[in-house]
Amino acid sequence: MIDDYPTHGRYTTRDLVGEDVHWMWPAMRDTFRPYVEPLFGWDEKIARYFFDKSWRKRRVVQVDGVDAGWLELAVESRWVFINDIGLLTEFRNQGIGGQILADINAYADANDLYVELEVLLTNPAQRLYERMGFHATNIKMHRPLGGSK
Repeated sequence: MIDDYPTHGRYTTRDLVGEDVHWMWPAMRDTFRPYVEPLFGWDEKIARYFFDKSWRKRRVVQVDGVDAGWLELAVESRWVFINDIGLLTEFRNQGIGGQILADINAYADANDLYVELEVLLTNPAQRLYERMGFHATNIKMHRPLGGSK
């Protein structure tokens, strides 16, 4: 993990506390389900399992002191991996996600690091990532249960 997450402007990040699970799980479920379900279906137990396994690695994104989303970064060798980024609905389309990405890119540039992320084909955030200089480098293929659908 990056110890000093980059922050700028209206948003900051803070450490998680145990109570964050109460708002973060439903927010994450509601954010990602529309992108996951068309591709893989949605299994609440599996989704919750993966959430419980990894949610404590995130930082809370705050906008003007209000919890607005989450961010999880990791650094390995010469890479910054954006493992997870999400904003609550009321904080989207305000330039906050773009500012977070710009700050991550600036941090990476200052430290000679590449930046990588993975995004589902159904996620409209792809357009933001492309505007921020990300390019598709590979394709991950999936065969649904029971064959082609």
